[in-house]
Amino acid sequence: MSMGSCLDRPRRDGQDADEWKPSTAEEAAANIDEWYNAGRLLFPRDNLQSIHDQLQKPLKSGDLIYVRAFDGSMYEYPVRIGEKQGTYVFDDEDFDEDGLARATERKKIDTVLGVPHIYYTSYESLKQGLEWSLSRAYCPIGIAHFMERAGQEVVTVSEVEVEAELKSFRDITSKWEDGDTWRGIKSTLLSLDLCCKIPKVIGMACGRFTATSGYDWYERSAVQHALLILLKRMLEESGLGTEQVACYAQDPVYSPADQAVMKELGIQEVNDPEGFLQMDDSSLVFCCSPNICVKQIMADMARPSIIIWCSVREDDPKYSSYGALSLILD
Repeated sequence: MSMGSCLDRPRRDGQDADEWKPSTAEEAAANIDEWYNAGRLLFPRDNLQSIHDQLQKPLKSGDLIYVRAFDGSMYEYPVRIGEKQGTYVFDDEDFDEDGLARATERKKIDTVLGVPHIYYTSYESLKQGLEWSLSRAYCPIGIAHFMERAGQEVVTVSEVEVEAELKSFRDITSKWEDGDTWRGIKSTLLSLDLCCKIPKVIGMACGRFTATSGYDWYERSAVQHALLILLKRMLEESGLGTEQVACYAQDPVYSPADQAVMKELGIQEVNDPEGFLQMDDSSLVFCCSPNICVKQIMADMARPSIIIWCSVREDDPKYSSYGALSLILD
């Protein structure tokens, strides 16, 4: 299981950020606002496609991943697979049942840097981060490495465990299918007069959902995956979708148990950024309380026919909170 991520400072033309970073936070903020208000995209599709293609290659330590930043410059991120470093963490037993830390001090452990992945920064966070560092001032898309505990054993899942998880998931799906929330969503969708048939359902950041994944709130995530299955089934049966509706799910936290269950259910797990690249104007996208800026990324990528996500309450636009599920229909 990943212990988090390690995010590097980018280089430009082989030079460290100290050689070219903006001179002041005010200068960087003004540039970001100017480019953003002029319509420059933070997360253009061709940029994500280029990074995806690079990540698909057999990378080794010392290779470089190239990312075009918001200022139009090409930045370089070194691949550091296999490097060892220490990090400070709380162990699972250091948290109470509500997920709050019991311990006051983190423990130092040895970690190994794993595969590189994309690190997203929203427009708001890009500007807020200027207070701490200017090296990533213009990098809404960066490259980080997953950190793994040194010596961690590979987790395997038995057929008995998979069958038990499947039964649990199907029970949750059946219970939720009989509930008022699903009936309301289904009724709304069936009333639509769409201009095209929906060929795919895409679930973003739906979380670990099996009991053996070690995630305390797995039932909440299980409901989100149940919704993906119900949406796929409803689209196929109602004629709103194509004869066979594909179902994709993207989340880097999936455990081996999650992956095994999804395979049995017909949910295709995709690695970042494939979920975003699958989005087009005929897709249905579901996302509930993600920890990355899915809305901003999607706004630069596509205009899906149907979006189901949490509504945002603008009590404080800088720190918007999430309310009930909302349907956004094109």
